[in-house]
Amino acid sequence: MIQTQHLSAVSVAITSDINQLSDSMVRRLHDDVQAGVGLDPALAQRRSERLAAALLSISRALSGSEEPDDKFLAEATLEARETAQAGVDLLELIHTYRVLQSATWDVLLDLTTTLIPDASQQLEIQKWVSQLQHRWHDVVVANVIDAYRSEQHRFFYKSEDHRLRNELRDFIAGRRTARPNTGYPFEGQHLSVVAWGNDPKGTIDLAATLINSEVPLVLESTGGAFLGWLAVKDGQNADAQVIEGDFPDGAHLALGSIDKGFSGFRRSHQRAWRAYKVGRLTGARITRYTDVALEAVFATNMQAVRDLVLQQLGPLLADPRKDILCDTLRAYFSAGCNAVAAAAALQVHERTVAYRLRSIEERLGISVAERHVELLVALRLYGLLKSIAETDIL
Repeated sequence: MIQTQHLSAVSVAITSDINQLSDSMVRRLHDDVQAGVGLDPALAQRRSERLAAALLSISRALSGSEEPDDKFLAEATLEARETAQAGVDLLELIHTYRVLQSATWDVLLDLTTTLIPDASQQLEIQKWVSQLQHRWHDVVVANVIDAYRSEQHRFFYKSEDHRLRNELRDFIAGRRTARPNTGYPFEGQHLSVVAWGNDPKGTIDLAATLINSEVPLVLESTGGAFLGWLAVKDGQNADAQVIEGDFPDGAHLALGSIDKGFSGFRRSHQRAWRAYKVGRLTGARITRYTDVALEAVFATNMQAVRDLVLQQLGPLLADPRKDILCDTLRAYFSAGCNAVAAAAALQVHERTVAYRLRSIEERLGISVAERHVELLVALRLYGLLKSIAETDIL
């Protein structure tokens, strides 16, 4: 006979430590699953959120609830549909659930061993929990497979622009050299954009109007985003014109570079997509690749970002004056490590800057001048984390 107090104790332990447990599982998922994670930040975020949601669902099941519930299944099937849209293989998606199952079992095994002192009771509880977990996993994966296959059929074979989408995907990936079957002027100059949020297609159309681009190429992408290519006239400062646009509330736009020809068509899109990765995380209204090229390199692995920031700036961020000290560092680096110029930019006395720099070096135990490259990167990434925190994504 299963003693419910032991199951309840495991359930409570999961719930009370959910953040640390899910962070550990995110690391494991990232280490074990590489394919597809760089395709769409919205998709990567859903994977991370799924881990915590799955643990909570199993925790509720241990307390006697019927799990997986409709809410979790709805979230899992939404992720499956977006994965299908991204062109990620179904087997790769299923593999993420195998990793989830293995990681979850490690958590359950550790908790039952820790919380149940009697060895025979441990074994009995572990057998019961294992059966529950397998039933949970089978139900979820069956729903995920159905949702993936249904969306794959709709998105790639039934939608109006499925043929053009497939041609463009192969063209951008370099698997196709022939010009895609559309009237867009591939030989000219391009500004690639990615829009999401409120009316993404309308947002791209508005951007095209702002720069007088008469033949924009617009396609549905993943995660509710739309892709766009805008024909740009020679010498036109198109990205600056777009930035000045009056877009509706809730609309978001990422801009690539202005490039020319077939290779430029690909390159501008790739840069717009990298900017999108950052913009999707920060919630910025407009994100330009040239402004976030560094952040885009790290955007697919936010745990690595946290680790780097903590390693480089950890003691500084524990200081109550962290904002002032970080601003001083930024100004110092922007001034070419010139304390006088930094003081002028901050509108403080140069002795104040010198004092702050000494305080920073004491806390970090390093020479700012010798580690300026690492510190500059860490400051940029710290700014990224702060922007993300303001959007409640992490």
